[in-house]
Amino acid sequence: MNAAACAETRRASQAEASHEREDRKPLYLGVRVRGRVDVEGLAFRVRSATRADARFPFARVSRIISGTGVDWSAEALHACFERGIPVIVVDRCGTPVGFFMPALAQPSSFAEAVAEFLDRPDWAEIYGCWLRATRMRILAAWRGERQARGEPVDGREFRELVRAHVYRTTSAPSDPFDESAGICRGALHAIAAQALLRWRLKAVFWTTGGGRLDLLADLTSLLALRLQLEASARMRAGLETEAAALRALEALAGKLHEEAERTLCGLARRVRELLAEWR
Repeated sequence: MNAAACAETRRASQAEASHEREDRKPLYLGVRVRGRVDVEGLAFRVRSATRADARFPFARVSRIISGTGVDWSAEALHACFERGIPVIVVDRCGTPVGFFMPALAQPSSFAEAVAEFLDRPDWAEIYGCWLRATRMRILAAWRGERQARGEPVDGREFRELVRAHVYRTTSAPSDPFDESAGICRGALHAIAAQALLRWRLKAVFWTTGGGRLDLLADLTSLLALRLQLEASARMRAGLETEAAALRALEALAGKLHEEAERTLCGLARRVRELLAEWR
C-alpha cells in the first residue's frame, strides 16, 4: 500500500470517527450487569432484573462491551454480524475473555498479503521488529506533541518509557488505568476490533506450522500505550469509578481510532515491501 493510499484511508477513517462521535456510540453492558440481549425490530432489546428494559437501535451502535453475566440470543448475535458490530466479552474485573466478530466472506488484499507474509520462516522476527518500531513511533510522536505545546518531556522519563515499552519482552496490553477502571481494557479491544473489521482483517492469523499472529491483541496493546500517554495525571486522579474511566476513554476515542488506522496502514506498507523483495 503506497503513501497516497494510506493517506486516503486515514482521511476516511477520521471522517468515520467524526461521524461515529455524532451518530454511533459504543454500548457498554457493564461487568456487573445480568440480563439478556434480544432483537426487537431494528434494535437490540436489553432486559435486566436490576434495571429498566432498554432499546438500542442498530444504526446507533458502533461496538459492544458485554459482561459475562449477559445472555445473547442467536438473533442478536446475527444482527451484530450482519452490521459489522464487534462484541467484546469481559469478566468481572474488566479483562477481555473472548469476542464475537463477523466472518469475512472475502478477505481484503491486505489480509491475503498478511497470509503470504506468514509463509516466511522469519516472519515472527520481522513482525517483532515492526512492533518495536511502532511503539517507538508512538512514543516519539507523543513527545513531539508535548514539545509543540510547550510541555517538554524530561529526557530521563522518556528513556524509561522507551525501556518499558519498546524493549519489553511481552506484547500484553498495558493497563492505562487502575483496576477500578478495568472495563477500559475491553473498550480498547473493541476499538481495535472495529478497526480490523474496517480493513477486513481477521483478529488472529494462523500459520501452516501452528504459529499465530494475534492482530487484535497486538493492536490493543499499541492503543493502550497511546491511551496511557494521553491520559494526564489530572485525568488519572479522577478515574475513581468505571463510569468516569469510560468517559475519559471516550474523550480520547477519536485519537485512538486514528492511531489504529495509522498503525494498520504502517503494517500494510511494511508487509507489501517485504513481499515485493521476496518475490
